[in-house]
Amino acid sequence: MARLTDEDYHSILTTELPSPSDPILQKYLSSRTALISEEYKQRSDSSFRQALSPIAKAACRIVDRIRDEEHHHVTTTTFTPDAMTKPKSWQIIQRLPKGGLLRAQMDALALANVDHLITLALETPGMCLSSSNGNLATAEARGDITRRVEIRFRKNDQKSEQSIWSSDYGSGTFVPLTNAADDYPEGGRSGFSKWLKARCGVVLRSDDSITTTTPQTEKTESFSSAEGRADSRLLRGMLYYEPIFRKFLRHLLVQLMEDGLSWSELRLTFPLDYYRTGSESPEPDSDQLFVVIGQEAASYCRQATTTPDDPGQRPPFWGLRIIWSTTRNQDQRSIIEDADSCIAAKIIWSDLVAGYDLADTDALGRSLTDMLPELFWFRKQCALEEVEIPFFLDAGGGIDGAGECNLFDALLLGTRRLGNAPSLYRHPRMMEAVKDKRILVEICLVPGKGDISNHPLLALIAQGVPCALSLGDAKEHAGEGAGLGMTYQFWTALHAWESLGLTGIGSLAENSVRWAAFEDQPPELWIRDIRAASVGSGLKAKRLKEWAVEWERFCLWIVTEYGDDYGEGGDGDVTTSAN
Repeated sequence: MARLTDEDYHSILTTELPSPSDPILQKYLSSRTALISEEYKQRSDSSFRQALSPIAKAACRIVDRIRDEEHHHVTTTTFTPDAMTKPKSWQIIQRLPKGGLLRAQMDALALANVDHLITLALETPGMCLSSSNGNLATAEARGDITRRVEIRFRKNDQKSEQSIWSSDYGSGTFVPLTNAADDYPEGGRSGFSKWLKARCGVVLRSDDSITTTTPQTEKTESFSSAEGRADSRLLRGMLYYEPIFRKFLRHLLVQLMEDGLSWSELRLTFPLDYYRTGSESPEPDSDQLFVVIGQEAASYCRQATTTPDDPGQRPPFWGLRIIWSTTRNQDQRSIIEDADSCIAAKIIWSDLVAGYDLADTDALGRSLTDMLPELFWFRKQCALEEVEIPFFLDAGGGIDGAGECNLFDALLLGTRRLGNAPSLYRHPRMMEAVKDKRILVEICLVPGKGDISNHPLLALIAQGVPCALSLGDAKEHAGEGAGLGMTYQFWTALHAWESLGLTGIGSLAENSVRWAAFEDQPPELWIRDIRAASVGSGLKAKRLKEWAVEWERFCLWIVTEYGDDYGEGGDGDVTTSAN
């Protein structure tokens, strides 16, 4: 191709190229703006964006600038817990009023805080350890993941002089947990803690790996690669003993509030064995478990105080409720018995039991179609007992969308929220139905699992599907405590998608309040209050108004704290995250 001469190029530049002010380009840019505006109107966060106050718009622009500056230094794939206190955006998201935590399994939360749980177990008198099929004298035995190892309270075994780590240990004998920790042959208490964490399912760092074997392969491998081989008996044996459970629940409530959460709906996976203080026998029902939950939640609610004069204050604590979650890989009789226990608990603890779910990945357990007889029986029994226990179902997950068909059943069964639903975006008709029925999708982002920007969250928002962030049931951050809580979820979303911005983050937080199950409501009142939002007259509207006040205080704090360095410097029009 012949190159232009300088004269030809100058002639084109001065006489033929349209200038930005030419009518043809102005018309094009006007059409472009209109098209983008129409696109944004379809988003599920559109109304939130349109309602932004001037202070909130200014805060959004400031956060955009801070995020863009940090993109040169930090990415969601390289960010580590050690660096979390450094970025300004992390400090900002820490103080974001995050509304409610709508999906979090108690067992997963315990695993995330397993260091604290182990410390509590070692501090609690009477906690003992046993191996029911042989001693753990050798490294191979200690690493054998098929060995049945349990932690329980025992009255009469606290003075046992046997060592579980010796060859003359008697199978099934309980030995004091503190003795077992102190006598651990590979590093005493420190080594014992690593071993116990690995048995519970924590994926250890390579330098903390523990040698494990399996009888089938007789190959040695690192416990740090034993993800998915968690021994729930160990975790639950510690967690569901009353003195430990009370202290852990208090610790958890403090964590949640410090993470910027005002409300929590925790999923307890049943059946579970709960032990009262000093008892070696599990309770026959969940009554005492709910007694403790109610007492601790009420106690913390009385203690939680805020400072209204501080615009960056922690949000108020509204309380918590429980979603009863039945393990879906059980047989029909077991599911019916557990569902019946849920109804019995609801009759007594109506204020605490918020809804019903099915635990475990829907691709690995029984499908919703397979469980329709049990679910219809459950719904009929609820009607007979005159109790309201709505469904909050997980669907559309699994490997390669193996559980996608559960989406259709969850919708037809009347679920009020969908857990995760990563395959929903592949079903346009289903997305329309989700929007029509005012169903919220609870999203759990898992940084480190590939490029997070490919997650369907933004696609769902763009299609008008209401979403909220949650911790879900993921155990990828086992052992990492509060450092990777909801702040990490919101921070990840902020940095993953430029078009989301602080405004989109705020909308996700507001949705968690709008779709929270603060009280029992029949379907028609549930939908009415979701539609009315803050202009309604019920408890949900009251909470939404309280959250809006916290949001404005948060935005004012951003402008006050960072305005000098990242301020408007213009006419205040927000053209990125607030449009």
